Amino acid sequence: MSNIIQLLERMGQDADLQNPLSLADAISTSNLTPELKQALSSNDITSLEKQLDICPDIVCMMLPAEGEKPAEDDKPADESQPEDKDNDPSNT
Repeated sequence: MSNIIQLLERMGQDADLQNPLSLADAISTSNLTPELKQALSSNDITSLEKQLDICPDIVCMMLPAEGEKPAEDDKPADESQPEDKDNDPSNT
């Protein structure tokens, strides 16, 4: 596993490996399994994920706490009292 990580790190750091011939040479001379070499050569991301046992999907959920009472600031305003529109200064 560390061989593939080292090669991927080198691919990210070495600008010479942007050249397809240099990349192919680096892959062929690496100490990787033939399956990994083939996946790297063909840019087969799905195959790489499967071989390296990578789980790219991350799921996050937030649930409200149970049994917590709302704070005083969280309570809704008392809607049972009608607003006095006659004394509202915005109406003038």
